[in-house]
Amino acid sequence: MKITRIDIEGPNGTATITRDGRDIRIDGRRLVKAVEAKDGRTALVSEGFQLVGDARDAEANAQVARILQATLDGYRGTNGDVADYLRVIQSFED
Repeated sequence: MKITRIDIEGPNGTATITRDGRDIRIDGRRLVKAVEAKDGRTALVSEGFQLVGDARDAEANAQVARILQATLDGYRGTNGDVADYLRVIQSFED
């Protein structure tokens, strides 16, 4: 079995993780703010982000997982929170 792509979602955004050679690429969108219109509808404003991990550098991927967790969850989490994101990133490591 070969994993080629994983989509993940947090309360504040979504991301797609892929591997390109030695790079583990993470492309996503995170919620910036919600704007309420006069008619009662809400428009969500989001922005894109990119992170790059290294398939051969576990320490760098741990840091990428911390950034990804904070970006998608909207807060700086504990080691347990980060571990969930790290496991997904590790599935792309050598």
